[in-house]
Amino acid sequence: MQTLLYNIQHRNDENAFKTFYTENAFKLFQFAFAYVRDKELSEEIVNDVFLKLWQHRSKISEIKNINVYLYVAVKNTALNCLRKNNGKRFADIENISADHFYMSPEQEQILITDELKKRIENSINLLPAKCKLIFKMVKEDGLTNHEVASILNISYKTVTTQLTIALKKLEQLLQPSLKEYRVKI
Repeated sequence: MQTLLYNIQHRNDENAFKTFYTENAFKLFQFAFAYVRDKELSEEIVNDVFLKLWQHRSKISEIKNINVYLYVAVKNTALNCLRKNNGKRFADIENISADHFYMSPEQEQILITDELKKRIENSINLLPAKCKLIFKMVKEDGLTNHEVASILNISYKTVTTQLTIALKKLEQLLQPSLKEYRVKI
């Protein structure tokens, strides 16, 4: 990723920017959608953030953590859109939801049956909104607990607590499926 960012900043490399966009747009779209609940507006928010990044590419090296920067920019843009479009309406962490949980295929996941994968996704979607969003950001998007706390403007302890709650609930929900899966093997 550092090479892409270097090429974007110092070489004005549009192909590097396109690659960077492709690698990050979907997870940022999901994050924006959790706030605004509108597909087109979510796409617009993400595109606006990337457009501003391109326009200010000469300052990319000043950004300490590009992932946190992108998430915060998307969150702020989404909240600004909500304020503009709905007057005093304001989304907070309690009112957002991450309905579009997406499991990216990895080598070990290829062995999991489609049925079990579906059960896992359904169980994740049963989590409370805050748990689901934090779980998704950490487990799928690969952000650290500190990054998630910074992005959502909540404490590190809240992130860890919510992850613990999510993992316990998932364990409860998936216990029968996991026992069934072991028997089938």
